[in-house]
Amino acid sequence: MTDNPFKRAIAGHKQQPIEEVPPTTVVEEEKPAVQNWPEPAVVEPKKRGRPATGKRSDTDWIGRTYYVKRETDLDIEDELLKLRRRGFDVDKSELVDLLLGAWVKWQQGENIEIQFSEITPRRKDNNL
Repeated sequence: MTDNPFKRAIAGHKQQPIEEVPPTTVVEEEKPAVQNWPEPAVVEPKKRGRPATGKRSDTDWIGRTYYVKRETDLDIEDELLKLRRRGFDVDKSELVDLLLGAWVKWQQGENIEIQFSEITPRRKDNNL
């Protein structure tokens, strides 16, 4: 059986004695007279990411998935873009909410012309 080189290296290594360090005594500094220092402000750590301010984090909104034809969706995008250029800022979810809300009111017998006036710049005489 051959001699293990690791055993030989460990055996040949001289261990040095560990010096004991005497414990040191801590001398407390004299504290100055009590001063009325302001309490440090507690700083809350910043949360990562964007603040939750959109519809997804608003409890009044609920996410749903509906299918519409591609052509209809493209036409909606065009019309909403035209409205934005004229100063009416409505997104698709707001438009769907207004339309469905108007439909419900119509089903309940209410006048829905008032509802549609909120989402379109058209007047009764069809002038733009």
